[in-house]
Amino acid sequence: MRSSSREGKLRALLSDHSEVCEYVSELAKTYEAFLAEDVRGTRLAHMAQVTQEQDVVFDETRLRDSNLPHAILLLLVQFLNKKHRTTLYSSSSDDSTRRMLSPRVKTLDKFSLRGVEYSTTGYRTRNSHVLFRAPMSNSSEISGNLESGQITHAFLHSQVSAPRAQEDEQRLHHLSIYLCIQPYAPLEPELNDVDQSYRRFEFAGGFLSGREFQPHMIVDHSSVVSHVAVTPLEIRGSKVLHILPMDRVSFTL
Repeated sequence: MRSSSREGKLRALLSDHSEVCEYVSELAKTYEAFLAEDVRGTRLAHMAQVTQEQDVVFDETRLRDSNLPHAILLLLVQFLNKKHRTTLYSSSSDDSTRRMLSPRVKTLDKFSLRGVEYSTTGYRTRNSHVLFRAPMSNSSEISGNLESGQITHAFLHSQVSAPRAQEDEQRLHHLSIYLCIQPYAPLEPELNDVDQSYRRFEFAGGFLSGREFQPHMIVDHSSVVSHVAVTPLEIRGSKVLHILPMDRVSFTL
C-alpha cells in the first residue's frame, strides 16, 4: 500500500508539473519501463487468471543458433534418457545403435510460462530465480523434490521435437524448453532449527539455503513451479539465503 501511494503521488507530480518532468525525463522513461514489466510471478497471479493463458510463449525471432558446452550436452543426454526411460540418446558417435545428440541448439533469453516471464541469469537476474522440481538421482522418476536455483541457459533442441499439424508440416513444434539450472546448496545442519522457524509457516514463510551453488542440472519447463524471492542473510556467522516461493498455492517443502 505504501509503495502504491508513493507511485500515485509521483505520477501526479509528473503530470501536473511539466518543468519537473523535463528535468527527470530519462528517469521517468526508466520508471515507466519498470512499471510495465510483467510482475505476475507472485501469489497474486491467480487473481489475473493467468492459468488460462497459453502454457509456454517465446519470441521465435529472438532465437539464436548456438553450441552447448559438452558438459551441458551430457546433462541433456542423461535427462532425456531418464525422462523417456531409455538409453537411446548419446553424446558420442561411437555407438551406432544410439542416437547421437548434436550440440546445436536454439537458445533464448526469456520465455513466458502460464503468463509469467522467466529469463536466464545473464539476461535478467531477478527473473532467473526459480522453484523447480529436480530430477531424482537415484530413481527413474523424472521429477522429485522441490529445489531453488538460477536458470543459466534456456534452449530448444530440434532432435527432440515432433511435427506440427499437417497444414504446417514444414515447421517443427518444440515440445519443451530445456533449462540448465544451478541449484542453491543445502543448508548447514546446525541452522536447521532456524530453518524450521520459517518452514512452520509453510508456503508463506519460505525456507533457508546455502549461498553456494551446486552442479548444474537439466530440467524442462514443466518442472518450473514459480519464481522465488532471494534475500541474503547472515545467521550465527553463516552466510545463507532466505528463499520465499512466489507460488499461487500451498505446497509441501
